[in-house]
Amino acid sequence: MPKTETESQMKKNLEVQMARNEVLEKENQELRQEVARLKTQIASLKAYNIERKSILWKKIQNSMDGNTNSDAILANEILHTKQPDFSESAPKKELIRATKVPIPPPKPASTTLTSGRDEKPEKAMKVSPVTAPPPPPAPPKSLVGLKAVRRVPEVIELYRSLTKKDASMENRVNLNGVPAVAFTRNMIEEIENRSTFLSAIKSDVQRQGEFINLLIKEVESASYTDMAEVERFVKWLDGELSSLVDERSVLKHFPQWPEQKADALREAACSYRDLKNLESEVSSFEDNPREALGQALKRMQALQDRRACTN
Repeated sequence: MPKTETESQMKKNLEVQMARNEVLEKENQELRQEVARLKTQIASLKAYNIERKSILWKKIQNSMDGNTNSDAILANEILHTKQPDFSESAPKKELIRATKVPIPPPKPASTTLTSGRDEKPEKAMKVSPVTAPPPPPAPPKSLVGLKAVRRVPEVIELYRSLTKKDASMENRVNLNGVPAVAFTRNMIEEIENRSTFLSAIKSDVQRQGEFINLLIKEVESASYTDMAEVERFVKWLDGELSSLVDERSVLKHFPQWPEQKADALREAACSYRDLKNLESEVSSFEDNPREALGQALKRMQALQDRRACTN
């Protein structure tokens, strides 16, 4: 008698362990499918992110090139002209620049030298003390250039402040009277057209339309009395939808997709799976007389808590 009881108990334990092994294998397959689907999503999102970064970087680089060119033009103008007085008005500054730019300091010195060469040596000796010789004017010119270069950042800051105001006004309303929201929409549309991820979604919407309509009919007509059949149906549905590039992005273009029913079926299958695992653990629970009472009670309490969570 005791042998038969132990054999029957061992058979029961073996059946329970085999059932638990099958459940774990099913979960492993589902997790592998989920990992493969997530990997494809990550790869597509990485490609989309790289394209978006390259587009933004090109735009930033073009704007920076435009700013550097304008700064270089300003620096050249300031180096070739004397530093203007900010206390004067704008028309006076333009007049001073117009009068001083065409008459650089070296030109009069060169004319005096040529005239001195043409004249006799005595006249050249007389003219040289009156007019400044060519070597002395060079150092003050370099000093003036250095001083002007030191004060260039102030002018550039003034220029940038003015350009920022102009840019803010252009962002509000452009020359044609179109608001800035239209520019942002055009930019978003351009990025979407260049994205391989979004183009793949559009191709799925166009090509897989009939296939998704069949899935819609299957989900709408799904009604089961056995939870095992619900689990099989959800597994089949997830396998079919895994062929899409991005499930949610593609299904957004199909308003007739029964999203609430599909989510309810998935939630029911997940809770049924959890209950099956809990059942296998409870049926395989054994009281070990060598185990301390506190540890055994903790294990029982953990199973009770899991049961309460599933309910």
